[in-house]
Amino acid sequence: RHLYMPSIRKKVPSTVATGLVFLFSAVLHEFIISVPFHMVRCWSFLGMMGQMPLVFITKWLDKKFKGSSMGNVVFWLVFCVVGQPCAILLYAIDYAQLSNGESAASGGSGGVAVGIVQEVTE
Repeated sequence: RHLYMPSIRKKVPSTVATGLVFLFSAVLHEFIISVPFHMVRCWSFLGMMGQMPLVFITKWLDKKFKGSSMGNVVFWLVFCVVGQPCAILLYAIDYAQLSNGESAASGGSGGVAVGIVQEVTE
């Protein structure tokens, strides 16, 4: 409401205003995650920006299947079942590699998976 409505009042098209809101939110989410973990990654930013097409897809599904909850089901499956767990895993892997002194860009030595396997086998 603090970014979208002022944009609409300034005659910005609603699609562009929605994009601005998602962009602002994505940058803010990435900042909130990056500061405490002392690492800048793009996972939160990409997750937020990936919701934009999801909004359009769910609206299309709601129009195509009137009266159904298809759009809502798709949103919650993608957002909660796939999206957030994947983001948490990506941050955890990057954080583990950073903690072990490995470069996330080089892929390290497998990060968390290798550490877990070593602990179980020892």
